[in-house]
Amino acid sequence: MIKFYNKLLLILTTVTVVSFLILGFFLHNSSYDLISKQQKSLLENNTQKIYELAKKNPQNLNEFMKVFNEDILLKKNSKIVYRTSNAETKIFNKENDKVLTEAKAYNESFIISRDKKEIIYAKNFGAYQVAIASKSDAISIIQQDIWKYLLIVLFFTLPLIYFVVRYINTSYIHPINEVTYATKLLASGKYRVRVPESNVKETKELFINTNNLARTLDDLNNEQKLQRNRLETTLENIPSATLMIDRNGVIVIANKSYHEIFGSAGNVEGNKFQDFMPNTEISNMMNEALKLEKPLYEQVELYINNVHNKFFEVSAIPVLSRKKRNLLGLVVVMHDITQLKKLEQMRKDFVANVSHELRTPITSIKGFAETLIDGAKDDPDSLNMFLNIILEESNRIQSLVQDLLDLSKIEQNTTLPKERISLTEIGGYAINAVLNSAEKKDIHIINQIENDVFAYGDKDKITQVLINLLSNAISYSSSSSEVILSIKDEGDSQVISVQDKGLGIEKHEMKRIFERFYRVDKARSRDSGGTGLGLSITKHIVEAHHGQINVESTVGEGSTFTVRLFNA
Repeated sequence: MIKFYNKLLLILTTVTVVSFLILGFFLHNSSYDLISKQQKSLLENNTQKIYELAKKNPQNLNEFMKVFNEDILLKKNSKIVYRTSNAETKIFNKENDKVLTEAKAYNESFIISRDKKEIIYAKNFGAYQVAIASKSDAISIIQQDIWKYLLIVLFFTLPLIYFVVRYINTSYIHPINEVTYATKLLASGKYRVRVPESNVKETKELFINTNNLARTLDDLNNEQKLQRNRLETTLENIPSATLMIDRNGVIVIANKSYHEIFGSAGNVEGNKFQDFMPNTEISNMMNEALKLEKPLYEQVELYINNVHNKFFEVSAIPVLSRKKRNLLGLVVVMHDITQLKKLEQMRKDFVANVSHELRTPITSIKGFAETLIDGAKDDPDSLNMFLNIILEESNRIQSLVQDLLDLSKIEQNTTLPKERISLTEIGGYAINAVLNSAEKKDIHIINQIENDVFAYGDKDKITQVLINLLSNAISYSSSSSEVILSIKDEGDSQVISVQDKGLGIEKHEMKRIFERFYRVDKARSRDSGGTGLGLSITKHIVEAHHGQINVESTVGEGSTFTVRLFNA
């Protein structure tokens, strides 16, 4: 492809040469016509003078004719009256007789012979016929001079054209090419490109505006990257699974939570959401939101990997243009509300359990009080028995309320004041506190407490932990068995272990034993007077000390509860 510089040079050169040729042909023909008219006028005047001389002074004609430099032929009544004899010209030979013939026919005749450089003019004056001729190369000389000067001018014009085109190329074309190249780089995303500013007034503004455009695009690109990084950072760090979908249903962005929750392998961006949305209900909801262009909200239950049952609050929100005329895409947020659902269920269970735990002793108190009112108070034995039962049920209610208050305080205060305490002393005190309950069931408590075991914690709360664990072990142990309390120091931590020889716990129940009011054997626990809050309180106290509690159990052999308190 010919460059613009060469094309411009070729066009201007061609136009100039053609213009000079046209001008040359015009001047060539114009000079011929102009000189011919001048020659004809001159010869016409001379023929008029010759006719007048021949008419007035025919006797002295030879003397007068010497004045004229041209060849002259004078006829009267077709007879030659006078004729010059010039050896240099043979204008009146047979070849040029036609001028006389034409003069007879048309009264005058004018002929120019370019090759012979001869000019002949003839005219009739009644009986006289005058023909005059001369040698003249003025036309050819002038025409040659015209072409010569045109070629000289053209010779100096062509270099001038070259320098003009070079100047145009340097001052205008080259800067425009630079701007064109810069705009191509800008279009490809290279916004840091700049063009050197020109000194030419006409292109300087173009260069300045191009650089301003590049800076503006660079700033906008940086701002867009910043906004995108903020958006991606926000999306990647929010716990809700989030999808951004374009108007065609293609996934544009899927955050980390989506991949973690749904376990999608590989990159889902650039694919249809129907191929990567495992739940049909959510997929239909997204399709409906795209069609209606209205936000939709639903709670959906999902089975992740056919194992985990989870609840999600799904929001499908269409993204519309600024004037809300065109649909740009869809944002889908799936917020995991499984814990909320569990908490809601726990709240319902808690209310039901508390109501049940309170209803039983209250019913007993009310029944025995009504029996006493109906007359049983008159029987001393019945009176004492009923009052003792009412007292026991009241103590049971008081114990339940106290446990609820303790659990509420522990939950509200996630950290407890710590001091250096002796686990050896606390273990001995806890054994003495439950010794009476153990003796009633003929259960032997084995003391495996090391000497001088110290930890950092709340003395009263750690004491409550040991009493709860020992009481729980005694309650679920059969008569004439044993419970082992072990406390030892492992350097970076202190380990408290309570082992019983009771019923044991089923594997599926082990994760629920720390829930409020949950009982492995509900009948046995209620008969033992427990509230169902002991292990829950124990777990919260241990966690408030930043410790760990776990359980190992074998059905029919017993259970071992282990508490680990750390020094840090």
